Amino acid sequence: MDQIEEVLAKTDIVELINERVPLKKAGQNYKALCPFHSEKTPSFTVSSQRQIFKCFGCHIGGDAYKFLMEYEKMDFGEALRYLADRAGVKLKSYRPRADEDERKKLYQLNHLAAELYHYLLTEHKVGQKALNYLLKRGIKRKTIKEFNLGYAPQKYGFLEQFLVKKKGFSPQELVASGLVFKNRRGSLTDRFRGRVMFVLKDRRDNIVGFSGRIIEPQENTGKYINTPETMLYHKSQLLFGFNKAKDAMRQVKKVFIVEGEFDMISLFQAGVENVVAIKGSALTIEQIKLLKRYVDELLLALDEDSAGDAATRRGIQLAINEGLNVKVVRLGDYKDPDEAARDNIDFFKKQAKAASGIFDFYISSALERFNINEAWGKKKVVDELAPLLKSIDNQVLRSHYILRLAQELTVDEEAILQQVEQSYSSSQEKPYYNNRFQKKETDRYQRLQQYLFSVCLQYHHEKELLEEKLAAVIVDSGLSRLLKQLKDYLKKNKKFNSNDFLKQLPKELQEIFNNLYLTPLPAALEDEEKQEKEIAQTKKEIAVFFLRQKIALLTKKITRFENEGKTKKVADLETEMTPLIRKLRSVLK
Repeated sequence: MDQIEEVLAKTDIVELINERVPLKKAGQNYKALCPFHSEKTPSFTVSSQRQIFKCFGCHIGGDAYKFLMEYEKMDFGEALRYLADRAGVKLKSYRPRADEDERKKLYQLNHLAAELYHYLLTEHKVGQKALNYLLKRGIKRKTIKEFNLGYAPQKYGFLEQFLVKKKGFSPQELVASGLVFKNRRGSLTDRFRGRVMFVLKDRRDNIVGFSGRIIEPQENTGKYINTPETMLYHKSQLLFGFNKAKDAMRQVKKVFIVEGEFDMISLFQAGVENVVAIKGSALTIEQIKLLKRYVDELLLALDEDSAGDAATRRGIQLAINEGLNVKVVRLGDYKDPDEAARDNIDFFKKQAKAASGIFDFYISSALERFNINEAWGKKKVVDELAPLLKSIDNQVLRSHYILRLAQELTVDEEAILQQVEQSYSSSQEKPYYNNRFQKKETDRYQRLQQYLFSVCLQYHHEKELLEEKLAAVIVDSGLSRLLKQLKDYLKKNKKFNSNDFLKQLPKELQEIFNNLYLTPLPAALEDEEKQEKEIAQTKKEIAVFFLRQKIALLTKKITRFENEGKTKKVADLETEMTPLIRKLRSVLK
């Protein structure tokens, strides 16, 4: 056994996942709402027998390494080292995956760039103007140090001089970091020039990128620019300040969502530590999934125009779908949280306590923007709000807001209800499941075969699958091949070992085999007597399906040949059908 397998053998995947996603026992397995996509009915399943997980909604699955790589965004090496430390295994040697060395280099490169930028801001005369700018904005020296703020000088080849010629990084690595790009002449050009630099960190404190703000107007460039998408930096996953805020978030179970780095830093400096910033105003599903691990409530402290735009609403709807309570902090005359925090933090805290539910905010906002003394204004309010109200799954909440809106507009509640029911939002998510196959007999036949294998394997009745009669009626090609492999294995081995058996399977059968262990089974099957009855009954149903299908097929052929006047073929088929009918009668007794 190599060390990768040793670490896996000493890791309980149920315990590992349950620390992050609450699991509930479901027969032989454990279930939960999937942490990787939005769903309302649990389809995320963990097998303690096979030490694997799978979501039957989004189809992500694997072992403990795969879970950490998906959930914590670790690479394989990080997952291996984490689980090895957890299991008390001292790693002797490990050959990293192909890109792990490259990732390490980029982390080192970003770290050195951040240290250089910080030095220029705080210790060098070139950064004096930027330092004065920050101090004037109310950012204290202690905060500058805590957030490792920096300054990128107005030079085009500055980083190449320091990181390539002095520190030995390659030009290709510098380009891969996103800190520089190649200009038309092929020379390396600094992406960030004449800007205050914010360090972008992931939740494990690794520097993955940067954001830079100009301190003097520049032509043909935005006020803020960010590291482009790289191997390390993914905008949709990052929340600025998360590494600083996560402990406070875990304690109070709520988080303030702001739009910019200064908003986050000013609030944090003023003592509001449970705050993170998004890049722009739209929350992504990756950010929501991350926040959900720490909080139950999101407090949006955004510009009111941003809080009402379509992209923000889609993010809010995703958060609601994930079961988070979303509220809006109204900032009064202050243009943003940064200004409020610097001028009157007590006012901000007071507004936070009085934060309104997101649907209360939507209603109030619409009522303020349209003239509801006119019929047309009332229509515009309802047109805007109907799709939003329809998105509320909880009938009590929906009814409450429909009643409130009817009272505000002084119109009949039934009229608004009707408009809500008729509305449709193109942003509404479609469910991951669907029942279109429920009525198809052939699919039921296939599901019965898979169900039988799942019951036999999960409850250690493997030998029940070896009956000769059963092999004849298993028509699923994957299960048929798996059955042959199982027979060969049990001829050579007295006892069945699932891990040993898995290693002998071709790759395409390994997934089928693992999925059989993850198939949800009724809790009643914990009783051994019920297992035996269920197996016998399922075998009977499979046999009945098989015989009926063959009889139906022969019947169609007989009818066709009768119409064509082919009496000899009709007689042959009737002879073939007779024993099948006898078998069916026998099975049905």
